[in-house]
Amino acid sequence: MIAALVGRGLAAGWRGLAIAAAAVAAMLALGLGVYSRIDLGIYATLPEAVRALIGIPPHAAPAMLAYSEMLASVGALAFVGVAIAIGAQAVAGEEQDRTLALLLAAPVSRLRYLGARALALVLLLCAGGALLWAVAELAPRLMGVAIGEARVSALIVHLTATALFHAALALALGAATGRKSLAAGVTTAVMVLGWLASSLLPLWRTGAADWVPWYWGNGSTPLVNGIDGAHLALLLGGALLLLVLGALAFRTRELRLAHGSGGVIARIRAVPMLARVFAPTGRGSSPFALRLASQQVLLGYVTVIVLLLGLVLPLVYRPLSSAIGGLAASFPAAIAALFGGGDLTTPAGFLHLETFGMMAPAAVIVVGVAAASAGIAGEERQRRMSLLLAHPLSRVRVYGTVAAVVGVSVAIVGLALFGGSWIGIAIAGLDIPVPHLAAACALLVLLGWWFGALALLCSAASGRTSTAVWLPTGIALASYFGTTLLMASGSAGTAWWSPFHAYLDGPPLATGASGWGPFAWLGIGIAVLAAAGVPLFARRDLRISE
Repeated sequence: MIAALVGRGLAAGWRGLAIAAAAVAAMLALGLGVYSRIDLGIYATLPEAVRALIGIPPHAAPAMLAYSEMLASVGALAFVGVAIAIGAQAVAGEEQDRTLALLLAAPVSRLRYLGARALALVLLLCAGGALLWAVAELAPRLMGVAIGEARVSALIVHLTATALFHAALALALGAATGRKSLAAGVTTAVMVLGWLASSLLPLWRTGAADWVPWYWGNGSTPLVNGIDGAHLALLLGGALLLLVLGALAFRTRELRLAHGSGGVIARIRAVPMLARVFAPTGRGSSPFALRLASQQVLLGYVTVIVLLLGLVLPLVYRPLSSAIGGLAASFPAAIAALFGGGDLTTPAGFLHLETFGMMAPAAVIVVGVAAASAGIAGEERQRRMSLLLAHPLSRVRVYGTVAAVVGVSVAIVGLALFGGSWIGIAIAGLDIPVPHLAAACALLVLLGWWFGALALLCSAASGRTSTAVWLPTGIALASYFGTTLLMASGSAGTAWWSPFHAYLDGPPLATGASGWGPFAWLGIGIAVLAAAGVPLFARRDLRISE
């Protein structure tokens, strides 16, 4: 029975890890090709603080920069994000799918079940780390690029330990509460805020980020300095402690039989202008209200995170501006391009680098893809779609309802970021015009709709949640990496094919909208992707199982 539970855990998570590893591998190869043509001698002339921030020593090989970006930064966020999804699914996901009670009805205790899923989690993440290590070692050899003094194995060990810590946190929260969205949302917030804190707090004061888990993973720059035993012990010891605490809570907790509530929807109905849209029908709540209510936990977490980012970072810029000082003036444009462009010497460039360049796109893509995949493929996976279609509802109406929920969810996140940033900028007195902020947020919403439409198309065509989630995620990673690497190499114009090129061009927060071209590119793509899914869903047989 234990072997079967471990196998179930392995089967539930290998696809996401494989897709994430494939996307990082492809972009690592592209990064090695791009940076092999860049003269890194410029880094030898930079101030020591700048070199420490970038993590590139003097006279480094080009591979060092590609590893620092693809594996230690954005690649790490992707890998840890997948680990969080696997950890949240291990207990809370099974409970939400109402399969946990059936599994526990077999001759297996709760502690043995949790131990089996934790073992599967460790095996998956270690295998994912080994796959990333193999790719990182083989890619430069196949391309004939020297890796110099890069300590790839140390970086992979730290990255795997970071993934284990965050996955253990998600598993423990899910085991203690039975709420998958809460486990994933809280842990994602820990990851995102940790990533920001580990990059900003050291600028304020040396050692200020020593308590941040993300800093334990990359703060000692293992790519350059090798394994840090103390940080590794904190990550692995913390993961073990979290699993123990989760097991103690799970051991005596009652399983949840119902999930979700209409609390948020009830409050929305109290608003006169929205009451008609969300009004209950003779058969219960409207399909739109039900679908939006099913996304309210994830949407709530993401909305709060982007609202706080928008509000706090403008206030942080003032006290940090003096510390940034010469660092901003000497910060290489190629490095800034890797994070979506921007210029640390200006408030708009700082906010773009810290929020709008990478974190905000990730937020709207997560919300859009989650709403699109859950609305069709998720309902089929739960075997509820046939019951829904037994009512007088056409498939076209169901598809349109899901598309409307995607649109509203992404728009809420965009409005939250606009409102928080507007207030923060006003309080801090930063020189960022409101039209520029509005243009940046409008393009951000369109970007979220674009990937939401892609996920809706995948969901409608396949009926598989794995396809609807991981395929758009892989395309998002590839298009982001492709765009930023081409920007770093001075070939931004060749990235016209990427939706991120339309979003990042400028960047809009600093320069405003560069005409109607980016809006048209994203808008046409949204319309084509959304329309293509209608006939595919209308003519496809429903799936009986995942």
